[in-house]
Amino acid sequence: MSKEVVDQLLTHGIHRFLADGVHYRDLVDIQAATADWSQWCRVWSEFAAAAEERGDAALRQSHTRTAAAEFGRAALYFHYAQNLYYDDLKVKRKAHDRKVSVFKRAAPLFDPPLERVGIPFEKISLPAYLRLPSGRAQAPCVILLGGLDTTKEDYMVVNNLCAERGLATLAFDGPGQGEVLYEMLWRPDFGRAIYAVLDYLERRPEIDRSRIGIIGRSTGGFYAPQAAATDARIKAAVSWGAMYHLRNLASVPAVTRDGFVFVSGSKSVDEAVRFFECINLEGVASKIRCPLLVVHGGLDTITPLENATRLVREAAGPVETLIWEDSGHCCHDRSHIVRPAMADFMMRHL
Repeated sequence: MSKEVVDQLLTHGIHRFLADGVHYRDLVDIQAATADWSQWCRVWSEFAAAAEERGDAALRQSHTRTAAAEFGRAALYFHYAQNLYYDDLKVKRKAHDRKVSVFKRAAPLFDPPLERVGIPFEKISLPAYLRLPSGRAQAPCVILLGGLDTTKEDYMVVNNLCAERGLATLAFDGPGQGEVLYEMLWRPDFGRAIYAVLDYLERRPEIDRSRIGIIGRSTGGFYAPQAAATDARIKAAVSWGAMYHLRNLASVPAVTRDGFVFVSGSKSVDEAVRFFECINLEGVASKIRCPLLVVHGGLDTITPLENATRLVREAAGPVETLIWEDSGHCCHDRSHIVRPAMADFMMRHL
């Protein structure tokens, strides 16, 4: 792909990059340094490695907060290096593994720290990070669920907002996501992984099992309301980029469409369309009785506005909305409003 395509991707995704923690100057320099798509992973990885080096320097001087921030930034940049990049799977895997490795270094340095845990799921263990608020026994907990290209490591902005409000968090990779992608592809019954997470949280004495919520981003905007409808242990849910269905998969932007094909192990777009027929809240949304927050943009090219309005209309419990007709997918251009509001929603209802 040409430089023009790279510029288009960076320009289109600027709100998400900045909202997740990419520094603006770095983004400008990354755009200037990336001559074409073949260099995407390499350039992002170089900026990630520079951040990790700064983290090492800070750690040698016992500046643990700075080290945590730089290691976290490195993980985020390694994430975007391999995010939706399928041209060279060896290069993708290398960037992915470095993301996982450097975030492991960041996790214990954050305040409060993140504990890496494994959640039993069939024959594998789902990698996750549990974060407990300081000085609070049996805290309410928010499950942080990603989507096609969102993982436990790049969820830190929302994670921090929850921690600031005294909420515990558990961010995990499910089938076809992050680390699990290399052990297990996406599954039509992905929701079973959420039940496994709930089972795990019930066994943690630091968590109040009667106060568990879930925030689902993008594709997670389907699985969060699905979990709320089918498991009474969910006491509050956020559909962040509501996905009532994915029948429009064939017409979503190519790089995203290719991602859905890849994570499902499909051989073609048509096969992926059939696979993701499992994403459908018809007959399910009406069973949601816990408080629900729906966040959506009217210009969303991945999940159309009707997905949000139908979910709002059919949910049986109390529903709050943050919907802008001139906003895009997950309203990243309104992140300064949306992300604190989601954390506040959880604080109110848990």
